[in-house]
Amino acid sequence: MKERTIITSRGLSLVSYLKDLHRYRHLLWSFSIRNLRAKYAQTSAGILWALVNPLLSLLILGFVFGKVAKMDTLGVDPFLFTVVGLTAWTYISSVASWSGTAIVNAQNMITKIYFPRLIIPLSTALVGLIDLVVVSILAIVLLILNNYVPSRSIIYFPLFILAILTTGVVLGVWVSALCVRYRDFLHVVPFLLRIGLYASPVAYAVSSVGESYRFIYLINPLTGLLEGSRWCFFGGDFPTIEIWIFSIWLVLSLLGGVIYFNHIEKHIADII
Repeated sequence: MKERTIITSRGLSLVSYLKDLHRYRHLLWSFSIRNLRAKYAQTSAGILWALVNPLLSLLILGFVFGKVAKMDTLGVDPFLFTVVGLTAWTYISSVASWSGTAIVNAQNMITKIYFPRLIIPLSTALVGLIDLVVVSILAIVLLILNNYVPSRSIIYFPLFILAILTTGVVLGVWVSALCVRYRDFLHVVPFLLRIGLYASPVAYAVSSVGESYRFIYLINPLTGLLEGSRWCFFGGDFPTIEIWIFSIWLVLSLLGGVIYFNHIEKHIADII
């Protein structure tokens, strides 16, 4: 007898839903390939755009904050300092940008067949790995060209890579759900990303922010992720408070995101 999935008016329980995600894992790869083609296949430069965008951001941010404004970069070359911050930011912003329209673009399939809708933002996070890999290679190249030897803390960087990936997934899930429920959020996301690029310490250290504003930066969850990533490369004092704030935010947001998305999913076919 073939296995059947029965969907009640109350939807699936969270445990059953997670089992469904595993059962439909082949769709994750299919959606990822489709999103990758949509993102790069029909452009003349193709996947080179994954290098052009962060490279331009590096040149602009490194020059403005490091050379013109001369913000504190802890004694590190501004471009090296910035490229490590962009490693996390490029992936997170890429996933958030594409997650907003991911479910809307898949409405034909959503209204016809059943599958765990969470696969759609997860596939967006998977495609975003291209950006993460490209920027990581760019960072390594710049470090080598400048004969920079990372600190001993570099052994912890894989943990921060995992944190970057999880952050991208969390934002992708929330953005997808909110954009389906509130279409105006599609226009809010680019605005928030533009603000976040400058409001987060991507190209400068938190120590360069005045005391009266530093609290705002400390409650920004991305501060811990960015400061921790740079600590792995450049050493210095471990950002304990920032890491704790980021960790608490990440756990709560992950659990809340899955629960909220599971709730919204029951009505996605009707909303879109």
